[in-house]
Amino acid sequence: MTKNIIFFFCIIFFISETKGQFLLFDQHLTISENSDGFGRPRIKLTSGSAPLVVWRKDATPKTLRASRWNGSGFSQAYDILQNGVLPSSWDGPEIATKGDTVYVVFTSLATTQSSIMLIKSFDGGINFSDTIRVSENNPLHKFRMGNVEVSQDGNPVVSYMQYLLNWNEPKQMVNTSLSFGSSFLGATDASALALGEPCDCCKSSLVCDGNNVFLLFRNNESNIRNSYIAKSTDGGLTFSSVADMDDYIWSISSCPATTPRGVLSGDSIVVVKRSGATGNNEVVCSNVSMQNLNYSYNNNIDLMSGVIQNYPEISASGDTVVAVWQDNRESYQDCYISFSSEGAHALQGSLSFTDTSFFGQKIDPDVEFKNGNIHLVYLNSTEHKIVYLKAAFQSLSSSDENFSQNTLRQIGQTDILGRKTDKKRGFQIIVDEKGGVKKRIILKN
Repeated sequence: MTKNIIFFFCIIFFISETKGQFLLFDQHLTISENSDGFGRPRIKLTSGSAPLVVWRKDATPKTLRASRWNGSGFSQAYDILQNGVLPSSWDGPEIATKGDTVYVVFTSLATTQSSIMLIKSFDGGINFSDTIRVSENNPLHKFRMGNVEVSQDGNPVVSYMQYLLNWNEPKQMVNTSLSFGSSFLGATDASALALGEPCDCCKSSLVCDGNNVFLLFRNNESNIRNSYIAKSTDGGLTFSSVADMDDYIWSISSCPATTPRGVLSGDSIVVVKRSGATGNNEVVCSNVSMQNLNYSYNNNIDLMSGVIQNYPEISASGDTVVAVWQDNRESYQDCYISFSSEGAHALQGSLSFTDTSFFGQKIDPDVEFKNGNIHLVYLNSTEHKIVYLKAAFQSLSSSDENFSQNTLRQIGQTDILGRKTDKKRGFQIIVDEKGGVKKRIILKN
């Protein structure tokens, strides 16, 4: 029982030279479970920073479901697809928002060849349109692994993988709409300038900035599977440059099935990705120039030997950056968070944010950060639950500091695995006189 209390009401302190901030977590909320569906939740914010969560219902009848924040809690889960569209159970969905404009893309199995479909909402996810086919109606190709971003003018930009019917000749395609998703201009091969071919089971992702569209994808050049970035300066109609974003060569004979993710930060794109180039499967953070696609660093966020870190997601605002992922450091899958208020280069260390009062594998985390609040969602695959929680940054006042110093006593400092350490960065375990426990993660001394 004590362990559950420690983690459920955990307070994480961020200490800097000029200010102190701590991250305070709210209670975990179950959004959907069992018959309501629980496949790969994704979260975005609509007007008023209201979270909207979308996920798959894989049991028959297959559909996509959603739940929206109504001011005091989440709505009852509701279907957002018409009958018979058959979303794939191994892919998606993906969601993008701009105010109350919402776009959702997914792979549909209702056509002879799998197709990329889009639905849209202009009221924050209350009502959705009928499905709109994004990929071309071509009997020689099949399509899957769609993703979506919103351009500055509110139009959807969609990426997806195109194959021949035998799954050969994979290409990363980008298709843009100028009619708010009612129709699309026609797809272009955004990966054409990269040597080799795209990694055939690794989804791409998008970042938009004005007329600039950036495609992040994993490439395959003779089994070297590094993360790449391609740039368009005309809204995604053509792609004029491409670059490798990795320091090292990751040579692997099979597809790692993981996606690099990026977010705008000033004149750069901050990218998180999985890399196994050093022998560890680790989440790496990079800073990529939007102008020339050069990266200035590739940092391991929380390097651990023998651990497989995967499926990173990232969100940022100003100098504050938040990254999440799943890994098996405890011999089961769990979801972890790392944050920095001093830019992405300072991301270091991580902590589980899931509810330890429920047993099981916890996977597929997603994150959105805005107005000082971190919105998190994950899947407890053992309990068949989609869970949401919010965390808020707060300043550590002088009275709080005095309270901590006067009434709490530090009994040890550990690394992320709980091993004693004398390093300046790590966890401090603090106990008050009544036996209450707090954790403090020191990111900068």
